[in-house]
Amino acid sequence: MPRKRGRNSRLPNGVTIDGLSESLKAFKALPAATRRAMTTALNEQASATRSQLIDDISADGQVRKTAVRSRITVEKANKDQPSASLTLSRSPVPFKSWQYSTEMEDSTGTRASIWIRKGGQRMRVYGFVNPKGRGKTPLVRYRKGSQQRLRRASGWTLKNHWNHQVNGELRTRIAFDLQQRFLARLAKERAT
Repeated sequence: MPRKRGRNSRLPNGVTIDGLSESLKAFKALPAATRRAMTTALNEQASATRSQLIDDISADGQVRKTAVRSRITVEKANKDQPSASLTLSRSPVPFKSWQYSTEMEDSTGTRASIWIRKGGQRMRVYGFVNPKGRGKTPLVRYRKGSQQRLRRASGWTLKNHWNHQVNGELRTRIAFDLQQRFLARLAKERAT
């Protein structure tokens, strides 16, 4: 079960695709053909929305589709639950999956900031690269006790890209597509 969002939560916005605004009793009172059509339409729409989000986020952030695909999960509708949901994992995507650029930050030439794309604009992310280093590996500084240390940056999460894509326009499009899918499925169920 997903965690609840608080007022100051850092969880990304979820996408819930509801097929019935009434209770579970009302859903179970529907004819079997209608319930099948509804759950099938919900699951098809959830899968289509996931595919669309994968394409949009990977194009927007210039990140590999496989990295995005592995972080978006679908909880499908069934006979006991008349809704499907898409959730985003908060685990960071390693920088090797991103197309990022660097920009000199200081006068010593040993620290360049990391920039990725979001919404057609550049966004600076946590970490830096030593442009004079051999591997040009993204690094982060941290303090352990009284010592400053360096380590490889773990990556960047897709939360900002997800929240940029999941908006009112997407929800309206999902509702319209879901209605069309349900009507087509219901006609198919009644024909058989």
